[in-house]
Amino acid sequence: MGALTEAGSSILLFALVFGMSATVECENLRKQLRNKNALLTGIFLQFVILPFLGFAVVKALGMSSPMGITLLVVTSSPGGSYSNWWCSMFNADLALSVTMTAISTFMSIFLLPVNLVIYATSSYSGAVVKSLDWIALFVSLIVVISAILLGLYCSYTVKSHKFNLLANKVSYCIMDYNCTRIRFFREEFMI
Repeated sequence: MGALTEAGSSILLFALVFGMSATVECENLRKQLRNKNALLTGIFLQFVILPFLGFAVVKALGMSSPMGITLLVVTSSPGGSYSNWWCSMFNADLALSVTMTAISTFMSIFLLPVNLVIYATSSYSGAVVKSLDWIALFVSLIVVISAILLGLYCSYTVKSHKFNLLANKVSYCIMDYNCTRIRFFREEFMI
């Protein structure tokens, strides 16, 4: 992937996560941090069950290394902006979703590589694991963490309903743009 494409993807990811985080009131976030059962359940499912299920699928289907590694990366990665977007879209508990995204993203700095090493080496040769682009993974994590922190900071300092609506609209526009890109990609390459 070219440097311009990578930078554009990081900017879009930052804007999407920032927009969702900026709509959360910090008091709601504090309340969710005390919701230990929900957070521990989410962490357990995110970093124990989901990576194991990804591994089980890779082994059961005998997936090639490109397909299998992709599935392992996805199932070992933290929850993210799409869950926040869906919560916002359907008026679910966005504060819980953003809190879980923040916690799982911080934890994934350690747990994502651990899960990938465990399950990728159990499925493929060590050369496959060494060929992973670890820097790109960590850059994505840094982008998400910084977007969450800046979004929450702006929400805390601005305290404006208009600002929250604008941030939400920006996120919806980015999601719409991404959906359009996916449709174009599928039509272009007949996937």
